[in-house]
Amino acid sequence: MTRQTIYFPQMTSEAAIPMLARIGDRFYTSSIEGRDPATGALGDGGEKQFELAFGNLKRLVEEAGLTPDEIAHVTVFIGDASGRQLINKPWLDIFPDEHNRPARKTTTYPLPEKVIVQLQAFGVAGAKRQPLEIPGLSHRDPLPMGNKSGSMVYSSVLGGQDPKNNKQVAGSAEQMEQTFQNMRALVERAGGTTDDIGLVWVFLRDRTDQPVMIDSWMKMFPKDGDRPARKTIMYDELKGRESLVQLQFAAVLGGKRKNYEIAGVGHHDPIPMGATVGKNFFSSGIGGVDPKTGKRADTLERQAPLAFENLRALMTEVGSGLDAVAHLSIMVRDYRAHSMVMKNLLETFPDKEKRPAVHQMALGLPGTNQIQLHAAGFID
Repeated sequence: MTRQTIYFPQMTSEAAIPMLARIGDRFYTSSIEGRDPATGALGDGGEKQFELAFGNLKRLVEEAGLTPDEIAHVTVFIGDASGRQLINKPWLDIFPDEHNRPARKTTTYPLPEKVIVQLQAFGVAGAKRQPLEIPGLSHRDPLPMGNKSGSMVYSSVLGGQDPKNNKQVAGSAEQMEQTFQNMRALVERAGGTTDDIGLVWVFLRDRTDQPVMIDSWMKMFPKDGDRPARKTIMYDELKGRESLVQLQFAAVLGGKRKNYEIAGVGHHDPIPMGATVGKNFFSSGIGGVDPKTGKRADTLERQAPLAFENLRALMTEVGSGLDAVAHLSIMVRDYRAHSMVMKNLLETFPDKEKRPAVHQMALGLPGTNQIQLHAAGFID
């Protein structure tokens, strides 16, 4: 199985993390910032940082022997909503063909100091990109509803619009159900079914909307032991808006889905700790719970090593070990956790040629969690 790691220290503030990791034909990037590729300095102002970030995305995939046409999904992370107006110009510079663009999601939350934008990309080497649409629905921005690359399907952001009129459905339960049905419609447009979905990220306006989300989740995925991995985020960006939910998903066409658990560790919601679809692996949130007691540790210093040990245990259950992990999204309370995260990450992945790409984000931690890991990878 081909494994490739690309280090590009001028693109990041953390040189010990590879900027791109590839296993087989799947590739994943770490956080790509708007840094000068010669000096590593952040660009002066938003417009310059966006220009540099998208330029660095192109530069990075080309350094790996790939092209922007092999990018299947891009997430744009911005510190506040004002960054949205700066996305499309560099986006169109790299993806000018309106019939051949990746899926895209823009997510807003506090970024590290002085960083205005971060990009993250996933893709399939050698695959021809096929944008997907849902008849009757469209985005305001120049991006498709989703994208099929080889057997992989990635969605852009999906909401509760009715395809009959492209308007948001009224009523909490009705809007939630429509959002899930739009997810079904998109994967079916790719030639798949909801059985092919391996991972769903759910962005909720408010915690009070979670029960209706669970109802729609259970209707779509009723069978214990056969559900996608999931992450649910209470997303302040939706507060005061008509939209109560946003979804994005990843699916693998033609692969049988299987669920995995960690003994002594579980979720309150009806979701697995991890799921495979074919050779592709996705996890739900892996936190600092002690499997001997089933209780969460009380500090970051205690939670972090437990989270990484739980990741190791999960990958042992999958049968691949840590070598199959190609990407980690690491959720923290704030970026003061960085040194503790890096200590445990480097201890868990000591071989620099087998380290995953990494994105740290100060978003999405429920309750008393101080850290959560979300893993993706490819199993030989």
